[in-house]
Amino acid sequence: MTPILVLTGRDDLTADAVVEELSRRGEHVVRYDTADFPTASRLAVTLTGDGWAGSLAGSRALRLEAVRSVWWRRPNEFVTPQTWPGHARALAVSEARSGLLGVLGSLPVRWINHPARDAAANYKPLQLAVAARAGLCTPRTVITSDPEYARVFMGGDEVIYKGLGGGVLGPAGQRQFLPVSLVRADDLDDGVTGTAHLFQENVPKAYEVRLTVIGTRMFPVAIHAGSDAARLDWRTDYRSLTYERVDLPTEVEKGVRRLMDELGLFFGALDFVVSPDGQWTFLEINPNGQWHWIAVKARVPLVEAMTDALQGEAS
Repeated sequence: MTPILVLTGRDDLTADAVVEELSRRGEHVVRYDTADFPTASRLAVTLTGDGWAGSLAGSRALRLEAVRSVWWRRPNEFVTPQTWPGHARALAVSEARSGLLGVLGSLPVRWINHPARDAAANYKPLQLAVAARAGLCTPRTVITSDPEYARVFMGGDEVIYKGLGGGVLGPAGQRQFLPVSLVRADDLDDGVTGTAHLFQENVPKAYEVRLTVIGTRMFPVAIHAGSDAARLDWRTDYRSLTYERVDLPTEVEKGVRRLMDELGLFFGALDFVVSPDGQWTFLEINPNGQWHWIAVKARVPLVEAMTDALQGEAS
């Protein structure tokens, strides 16, 4: 039986649910965390006329040329012995990334998503540009390190300020993000010159939508905020949220398909604002976003859809 490879850490409830469903369907699933390389697993491959052939051996050996599909979920960073000097550890991690991920990334199979596509699609400026070209409604946005440029954009309005990246690791190893906030021109000072900042119009909001895309299948769920904090950013107050499955407008669906095609993504978690007049405005796409919670809360068959995709049953 051809194996399905799931690349993720040990503590991943989303992956747990899909692996359980795959196993229930009788599939051969190999779950692997890159944190096990090179200390707890070995790579041994040879270049052939069809690509790389050989094994990745950890708790059990996997013949790479036999892999049917790969889910790039949330694997951890490579781990090297603490007793090695810092420069040796850094070099080993760099070589491990180029070697192991280079071999895995060359596999001519279905990727959800390929790590190179996943990494490229994480850039918010790229997402917004592609979304605009795809015909999706996007908010008026500037990215700048010039405070006067930002003030001119704002005029007398209150606008959204949010981070451009995926946060940084803090001293305790927890990922820290810039919070979404409302700012006015008078709030700015010369500190803006310190880095790039994203400012965006504050779009009128009836509710938000999390649209989960798995291949050609789309699952839109309305998120209704029950607190002031959640109305600004629903991620800050999950307990106040309620969920409702909604229909996806035809023009939005067409734009999303173009967006996914240009970004080269099979999976995506997209966020939209829906205004009181029914206008859908694209905010961002997370190419490896969390989704199991919304599958449970809104009773959406995302586990089954992801399982179908890894089996090759969804295009």
